[in-house]
Amino acid sequence: MIHTLKVLIVDDEVLIAEDLKDNLFSFGIKNIEMAHDKKAALETIKNFNPDLILLDIRMEKETDGIEIGEYVADKLQKPFIYITAHSDVEMIKKIVKTRPAAYITKPVKKSDLFASIGLVAERLKFTSANSLKIKDGYSTVVIPHNTIIYIESEGNYLNIFCDEKRHIARQSLDAIIAELDNTVFFRIHRSYLINTSKIKRFSKKEVVVGAITLPVSRSVGDELECFMKQKS
Repeated sequence: MIHTLKVLIVDDEVLIAEDLKDNLFSFGIKNIEMAHDKKAALETIKNFNPDLILLDIRMEKETDGIEIGEYVADKLQKPFIYITAHSDVEMIKKIVKTRPAAYITKPVKKSDLFASIGLVAERLKFTSANSLKIKDGYSTVVIPHNTIIYIESEGNYLNIFCDEKRHIARQSLDAIIAELDNTVFFRIHRSYLINTSKIKRFSKKEVVVGAITLPVSRSVGDELECFMKQKS
């Protein structure tokens, strides 16, 4: 999966950025963009939508990279790897708070870079298979499948009810079904898709998930009963 990654390199030292790009090419990664200051980085993140960001900490300002890392972690939930020549204790404390996927010191060893990117690629592969991604403005929200209780279709929107909060997505129920595990999720009604692992009680007419009772269409009552028997 590593060769399919979209990677953004953010470093104000052009020669170092180009060297990183050459290393990525040697790993089979071809979809690469570069930015050399904070403003360009934020603009490129929005337009390019990278899977991974290689991020220098100190650019024009000492904290430029940290601020970008905070934005990516809090608003986009995308992985990023810090690449820096600075490894003092106070800086590391700041780095840890932004939750990077990895931290590599300069001069960058090709083997370290490959290992870090490989770990990110595997994590993305696992996350993609076990989570739902929806757009929220310019941000992407990643929702683990096991936190979803049920999904309600309401016109052109979906209400995704999870353990701790509700998300709203502009998407059809048919489209989202294709992204979910059909051994766990079951469409009980034209307007409702449920996570069957959350069911407390069910019949051919209704199911209870969490504190909510939802209707079951007549056409799928027998199928639901059979589905649940197979799971038990």
